Amino acid sequence: MLSYVINRFIDRQRWLEPVADFLQKVVGGTYKLLGAPGHSLKTFVHGTWFGHPLHPVLTDIPIGAWTLAVLFDIIYLFNRSATWVSAADLTILVGTLGALAAVVSGYTDWNETVDRERRVGIAHGLLNTTVLIIYLVSLGIRVTGGSRGLAIVLAFIGYALVVSAAYLGGELVFSIGTGVNHHAWQEVPTKFTRVMLEGQLHDNVLVKAMAGDTPILLVKKGGVVCAISETCSHAGGPLSEGELDGNLVQCPWHASRFDVCTGLVKGGPATISQVRYETRIQNGQVEVRRADDTFQPN
Repeated sequence: MLSYVINRFIDRQRWLEPVADFLQKVVGGTYKLLGAPGHSLKTFVHGTWFGHPLHPVLTDIPIGAWTLAVLFDIIYLFNRSATWVSAADLTILVGTLGALAAVVSGYTDWNETVDRERRVGIAHGLLNTTVLIIYLVSLGIRVTGGSRGLAIVLAFIGYALVVSAAYLGGELVFSIGTGVNHHAWQEVPTKFTRVMLEGQLHDNVLVKAMAGDTPILLVKKGGVVCAISETCSHAGGPLSEGELDGNLVQCPWHASRFDVCTGLVKGGPATISQVRYETRIQNGQVEVRRADDTFQPN
């Protein structure tokens, strides 16, 4: 019931759409303006190198640090020791630094979203941006020797808002499926399964085949047939409709890149590699089965 009410409220906030349009242009345009280094930076911020989205890892830092800060501030209210002042100020500083990194990674991930996912995501992002500003003001008051009471009140307000924003973050992942592995539940053949006639393959042409209900991407390179998952792990894009550059296929939706022979993710926003399949030719038929050494974790 709570989820329904929150989502209906967000859907009625039509002003979010032009804000989202503007911010996506800013985020995407900034990386694009930087050229090749910008693409590498974007891939890094997504967490491709980490094999896991970077944003949820970074969000633990401010939430953990600010939770401690709340406790230290409460203790200070009952025990006016300078020790608790220093402890609260330090944890707020650590949380604020972590939040800055989380905001950058969050907006970078959100830049690839559309429709309801984008609306909930921008609400989550704007709320967290407000939280960051509140904590920056609270930290500034603390550092400059201003009103300790005001700084504590601001921190408490910021903490209540960050918990609300965290709820929306959970909604994005668990209700909408943002950032999840989009072929984690596909049934992969573990025994050699016929998927296509060999004669239907041509050198360096992306071809979609089916192993039951599971789409497979086939690429013939000389006398070798490479096979990986056809569904992009990032958002479910059809890799067979992408572009092939050497051994790299680029997803047509968000430009994630994968090695067609190993399945290894080579460029974000994807962070999880594709399933790699062993191939063989039997009686003119291409057969595939899941490789034991695939980089895909499912």
